[in-house]
Amino acid sequence: VDLSGNFLNMNTNASPAGLRLAQLSVVLGIALGCAGAWAQGAPTVPAAAEAAPVSLAVKVNGQTLSAERGELLLREQLARGVPDSPQLRNVIRETLINQAVMAQDAQKQALDKLPVVKARLELVEQNTLAQAWQQKAMDDAQIADADIQTEYEAQVKALGTQEFRLRHVLVADEKQAQQVLAKIKGGAKFDQLAQESSRDPGTREKGGLSDWVAEGRLAPAIRQVVDGLKAGQLAAQPVQTPAGWQVLRLEEKRTLTPPTLESVKPQVRQALAQRQAQAKLAALRSGAKVE
Repeated sequence: VDLSGNFLNMNTNASPAGLRLAQLSVVLGIALGCAGAWAQGAPTVPAAAEAAPVSLAVKVNGQTLSAERGELLLREQLARGVPDSPQLRNVIRETLINQAVMAQDAQKQALDKLPVVKARLELVEQNTLAQAWQQKAMDDAQIADADIQTEYEAQVKALGTQEFRLRHVLVADEKQAQQVLAKIKGGAKFDQLAQESSRDPGTREKGGLSDWVAEGRLAPAIRQVVDGLKAGQLAAQPVQTPAGWQVLRLEEKRTLTPPTLESVKPQVRQALAQRQAQAKLAALRSGAKVE
């Protein structure tokens, strides 16, 4: 968890806070598409029907589709900011019916026996179970207030005592970096060169200007150079980092004021829960027989 709230492409020493499991949305993607498509394809709902509750439980050709299916799709849309309404619920219901009749006919045609379809179904099931495992592992995590305090203090210490705004041009090799540096020393505008030459999409359109970044979030090579610069000063030589070669100028620096524990407590707790889940996963992997 980045307590500074700042991210910078030149930062290479930050490590992921915890578990990173791929989250596929195959089923929901097929079912729903996007909210705009629903609005275009949704059947017209009479005004009187809009006032009546829309049941998300439905039976199609004798097959019962549980209300939980509809509720799952509804929660997905609510999480995206789509407001709950009879129209939305009706679209979900219609989507479930359309899916059901297509799936039933697909089974009649034995499409579920095709290797690629079987593999896709197996992958969806595996991902659903993996996500359920991940959520349970995080819910079961035992996080004491003392652990949160300790992690918070470690994070704050790692941030350092200062933060900087840098302007940079990121290029592929040293030769190009030297050319950019020579142009700047010759009077060329830094921001214009950044827009023309920088490979960093996060800062290129801003003339190479970064957000405020804590010193602890800078790549070691950049931090070493920045420590010796004054505000407005250009680094004498390009700096090599894993991302490429950087031409740097220190724009501003100030004392870092870290966020309070209370303001980041949920994020710290989640990071610790993810760390415990990652440890459980590592234990499972170490005991797994992989051939």
